[in-house]
Amino acid sequence: MRQRMTSEERREQLLKVMKELFEKAEMQADFTARKIAAAAGVSVVLFYRLVGGEFKELRSQLKGPRRPAGTVISNLKAQVKELRKQVRELKARLKAAAVGEVAEAIKFIERLDEENRMLRSEVKMLRRRMAESEVIIVLPPPAEYRIKRKGYISVS
Repeated sequence: MRQRMTSEERREQLLKVMKELFEKAEMQADFTARKIAAAAGVSVVLFYRLVGGEFKELRSQLKGPRRPAGTVISNLKAQVKELRKQVRELKARLKAAAVGEVAEAIKFIERLDEENRMLRSEVKMLRRRMAESEVIIVLPPPAEYRIKRKGYISVS
């Protein structure tokens, strides 16, 4: 029973077949990934995965149509990639800002709650003192409204 080839052995086989076909090819149409993959007995996907870079380098040396590196589609893909990166960054900043605002609001609520508890305890204490002493506190009127007496009252 024959063992499966390792990826290195398969790569060497593909390079050998590719070089043989490259020597026979005159144009890019004679040297395609599909033809090389079929001759080696592998899929085109596996072919590109193992020797894609070398294939593109050899094919560019042959006569035939050349695709410019800056095609419209590649430019659009680069823009999409950049926009996705910006979206991720903005989402991260928005999340950080939202978390910060929520934390600040929670601290403010806690301060208000503490102040409320303190005021309630003071009111409770004052009510208890009033109930214990049964004293009514009457504030004196302001100094402007005091009536000054000129005479003395005698007791008989």
